[in-house]
Amino acid sequence: MITTRIDLLRHGEAQGGTYFRGSTDDPLTPFGWQQMHQAISERHNWDIIISSPLSRCLDFARQISDQRQLPLTVFPEISEIDFGDWEGKTADEIEQVEPGVLERFYSDPDKYTPIKGEKFKAFSERISFAWRKLTEQNRGFRVLVITHAGMIRMVFSQVLGISIENSFRIQVGHASLTRFQHINTDSSGYYQLLFHHSS
Repeated sequence: MITTRIDLLRHGEAQGGTYFRGSTDDPLTPFGWQQMHQAISERHNWDIIISSPLSRCLDFARQISDQRQLPLTVFPEISEIDFGDWEGKTADEIEQVEPGVLERFYSDPDKYTPIKGEKFKAFSERISFAWRKLTEQNRGFRVLVITHAGMIRMVFSQVLGISIENSFRIQVGHASLTRFQHINTDSSGYYQLLFHHSS
């Protein structure tokens, strides 16, 4: 039996304020750096770090990789969903243009994709591929994945069988830390959620 531990760390507060930030590459604020350092105390040990290529994840990943002498791999597949025309806009700004569109998106994201945005089905398939890849390539290791709220919610949905709509009910705050383990046996394998700590 082989056990793989996967910790999902969401990035901290990013520069620019609160708005739809998917592919927008804002760096962390000083407070965002502080949030992430507080989330990973010395009691957490890893063998490898995997990071989204976006700077709000990768800058911190590089620092921790250097400090702890851990190998770092960048996975473009775990980047946040691209919100298209919603990028850089607040919820109020979006609602002023199209009232009720956010409620429709959260209730059926497959149907209500933002203009020029990434299709939710494509995002789901991308995360599913990345999750299988990082699990298979790091079997038996303790892995820290520095990523985004969208990826974390998608893992909840795919691994625990939670609907996409209900995954939006899970709070995934800045620098939240979520731990899964994968138990691989001779005949099959399964995942367990060990904890989800959100600010």
